[in-house]
Amino acid sequence: MVNEIIDPREYAYGPQINIPRRNAVDFTAGHIKSDYWHQGLASEVVSRNHSQFPAVRFYPIDGIGSGVAFTECEYTQGIAMPGQSIFTQLPSHLHGLKRGTFVITWPGYQHLKWRDEIVFVHPNGMPLTVGHMASQVASLWRRFYQKHGKDMRGHGIQLGANQISFNHLRLLQVYSNDGRTWQAEVSYVMSQ
Repeated sequence: MVNEIIDPREYAYGPQINIPRRNAVDFTAGHIKSDYWHQGLASEVVSRNHSQFPAVRFYPIDGIGSGVAFTECEYTQGIAMPGQSIFTQLPSHLHGLKRGTFVITWPGYQHLKWRDEIVFVHPNGMPLTVGHMASQVASLWRRFYQKHGKDMRGHGIQLGANQISFNHLRLLQVYSNDGRTWQAEVSYVMSQ
């Protein structure tokens, strides 16, 4: 079972197998990335890992830009080295990690104190791959976006269809200062 590709949907994260597309054109059928329109646009990083805490980093498979679009992460696509164990990027004292708490501290939404569980090891005992971690984080973020996109208070970065949509978000890394509480360094693509 070493290097077995595990479908993230089997472990309660990742998209449902048959997501209705409402007659949308599937640009990915011709191997065009779902975030093809991000290319060349400026982006802004939020929740930056300034202290360089231990992290799992996500690089685009084509090497263009920084991070990977959440829309690609959900399907474990567009990610460089998706089959690599996440523990190859983390220090040895975190290799026994099974789960932690994932928090989202998006500006304007901190009052929600949003948190959920993040897992590092599959129920079969195998460590998550970089691709599966990306899928899990994108799925957690989608839940947050769908439930709380309109719950902004004060100054911040408004989420929503006419503001920063889920399709604008890119995952750069997941990091922690203590190995228990994790958050994502996320950027958003700014429309022209």
